[in-house]
Amino acid sequence: MTTETAPSIVYREPEPTGPTAPFVAQPATVVETGIELSMLVDLVLKTVHFAGRPTGRQLADQLALSFPVTEELIGFLRQEQALEIVGMGGVGEQSYQYALTDRGRRKAEEALARSQYVGPAPVPFSLYTEVLRQQSASDVSIDREAFVQGLSHLVLAPKVLTALGPAVSSGRSVLIYGSSGNGKTSITLAIGRMLPGEVLVPYAVEVHGQIVKVFDPRLHERIAPDVSPELRRDGQGAAPAIRERRRDQRWALAKRPMVSVGGELTLQDLELRYSPVSHFYIAPLQWKANSGVLIIDDFGRQMIQPQELLNRWIVPMEQGVDHLSLHTGDTVELPFETLLIFSSNIPPGRLGDEAFFRRIRHKVEIPNPSTDDFIEILRRICQERGIAYDEEGARYLISTHYEQAGRPLKGCHPRDIVDLILDLTRFHGEQPALIPQWIDLACESYFVEVEQAA
Repeated sequence: MTTETAPSIVYREPEPTGPTAPFVAQPATVVETGIELSMLVDLVLKTVHFAGRPTGRQLADQLALSFPVTEELIGFLRQEQALEIVGMGGVGEQSYQYALTDRGRRKAEEALARSQYVGPAPVPFSLYTEVLRQQSASDVSIDREAFVQGLSHLVLAPKVLTALGPAVSSGRSVLIYGSSGNGKTSITLAIGRMLPGEVLVPYAVEVHGQIVKVFDPRLHERIAPDVSPELRRDGQGAAPAIRERRRDQRWALAKRPMVSVGGELTLQDLELRYSPVSHFYIAPLQWKANSGVLIIDDFGRQMIQPQELLNRWIVPMEQGVDHLSLHTGDTVELPFETLLIFSSNIPPGRLGDEAFFRRIRHKVEIPNPSTDDFIEILRRICQERGIAYDEEGARYLISTHYEQAGRPLKGCHPRDIVDLILDLTRFHGEQPALIPQWIDLACESYFVEVEQAA
């Protein structure tokens, strides 16, 4: 059977809290799934093979398809004498229990030889790209107030906020750089968390007859309710098109993904991962990050040269598409709908030349904190850790262990020094305090290895 139509889509209006995910109606027939009958039949055979004696309802749930679609597939397999009713788990047709016949077991083995993927039915790639463009991260608007609030837990210079805001709102690539210890990672993670709205993430996608697993529970945070915004907003019920048909369960409703990788990143991580044993694909990192944020932390410290890594991103950044290859020789043109953030503590001049950085739209430096900012960080850390902040102790710390030592202020130092004071006073049975006695011991322990390494 060839596919004729894809599931219809009803797009919802944004709510005040952020854009809602597109609504994809649940397919009512096999044709409406957009997937070839042969692939769905294989999936039913494999599911029954591993499940034993599932009911029709259990099969529908595992396939993430409606019962009418599942019933259509069951009917086909019964006609083919591959499936039979072996019992009942309740009342009604949905409670019929099914098992493979001898012929069905042979067909299941053949299906497993073609692909060992078992799980929710995939969505067609054409539908995936349509939905993806409707929930692009580049279309998300973050106003200044929400942006400042999202970074309020960090102490940042006004010029940093002034530069970061437009960079994030642009939805284009961003390089955040500066010496280590000043909060670059914290900034990038905060940016990822502040992207508003919900998105649809498919459990799997079918492309050129191949299955690609996309949903990753480590990276995609599901949102539980399967309730339309109209129902949430006024309690009067949804529009007829939404009320009559449920959301397509082949998609997970989730928060915008945030994928962060560091020095372990290789070029292979950015390609489709195919298993010659299981015969299906795992989506690469940038695919899983679509509709959200992809953070390349410690940029320049990967096993590959920065130029190689940037060259890999040139087409996605400039044209909004990424090209991936299947083992069959087919090429997948994947929309690149993600905010790409590079973070590095290597000076830009050592990472590449002007042409290199022209590819990255925004460059934002995170400098060492000023004395006032350092003190504010220290005050906040003392409050969080339950230590009484002492202005004289703070000035002593800066004068003795920074100005006299010729040591630059770092944003991470207050947290680390206060934690050392807690360790010291706890061991000696003393009350934690920001006084010279404990400050000197903490700094002596903290800075020795750093100075030797230099």
